[in-house]
Amino acid sequence: FGSGSAFAHLVSAFARRLVLRLDLSSAWTMVAAEEGKEEKEEQEGGTAAEDPPAVKKLKEIDDKYLALEQECEREAHKLMLQYAAKQRPLLEERARLLAEADGSTAATATASGTPALRSFWLQALQNHPAFQDVIQEWDEPVLEYLKDIRRDHVEKGPDGADAMKHFKFVFEFAPNPYFTNQCLEKEYELHLADPYSGRMDVQAIRSSTIDWKADKDVTVAKAKKGGGAKKTKSKKSRPSFFRDFFRTLIPGNTLEPGAVLVHGEEVPEDMDEQGLMAYLMAGDFELGTALRDHIVPWAVRWYTGEAVPDDSDEEDSDDDDEEDEEDEEEEDASDEEPPEKSRQAKGRHRGGRRGPPPGSVAGSADGAAVPQQAEECKQQ
Repeated sequence: FGSGSAFAHLVSAFARRLVLRLDLSSAWTMVAAEEGKEEKEEQEGGTAAEDPPAVKKLKEIDDKYLALEQECEREAHKLMLQYAAKQRPLLEERARLLAEADGSTAATATASGTPALRSFWLQALQNHPAFQDVIQEWDEPVLEYLKDIRRDHVEKGPDGADAMKHFKFVFEFAPNPYFTNQCLEKEYELHLADPYSGRMDVQAIRSSTIDWKADKDVTVAKAKKGGGAKKTKSKKSRPSFFRDFFRTLIPGNTLEPGAVLVHGEEVPEDMDEQGLMAYLMAGDFELGTALRDHIVPWAVRWYTGEAVPDDSDEEDSDDDDEEDEEDEEEEDASDEEPPEKSRQAKGRHRGGRRGPPPGSVAGSADGAAVPQQAEECKQQ
């Protein structure tokens, strides 16, 4: 929205109320919350104590206040859609400029999705902290063919009521030697878990299935076994942006082979499938919000590095944490009795590491991946 306008600031304030964020903590927080909920229901036996008259009256006031709050959000969402329609031509112009090839780049235009600025989207993604550890070396040649990333608005119900809880991306690729898809889609379905705190849980994440060409799947490593004429080729799953990001995740569904590779990090052996699914969905959602709120609208600033946050404050904070830990260790050593609780060392988080939100993840037990897209990608 244009700066300097009071109305624009008002719209921006409304928009911020609709930003759906998750508090990305530990995977076990999500699982523990679900278990605690089940235990509470068992203890109460399905019956709750009746509220005193004063509490009933106060709750009625709360309900009226909440109804107005939700009405405000619906109106704000409509206003956001109006401005999104005004912004859409600007994003389309950006895509056209990136697709143009002048005389100096015409010879290599076919090897890039953005001939005007080669590696535009690859560079923009890699400059964002959320994607720094996700994109691998073998992903880079494929992402060179990425032409555009668009956010499409999802209309799920009357007046767009449910659309506030969903968003979708379309990744458009130039013809390339790696896969046949022209577009890869990714959709996030969210659920309002707590209307009083505004907490949203990821209900389902659906992705297109990538149609890899023969021997071009970068999500697997190829190795030769044996010697002489008996040499055989074997394939082993490996971390990849195209594995970590483009997969369907729905609570209750069985994880596909290789899903235990979480951005190149080892998953604790004692984490069950429910905890692993929660971990994967929360990490995936962080990538989705980074795309939605940062990279798609301000891609050129991430490409140039202007939007990259200054980590000097984070480094100072880490230094302070280390000094505090050293001081506490000295104090503990001088105590006659050991402390009741040990302090956990704070690991440095780079750009917000992935982990699930508090609360349970509600989701349908069924649901297939987004069907492979037709030859032409539909504009929003």
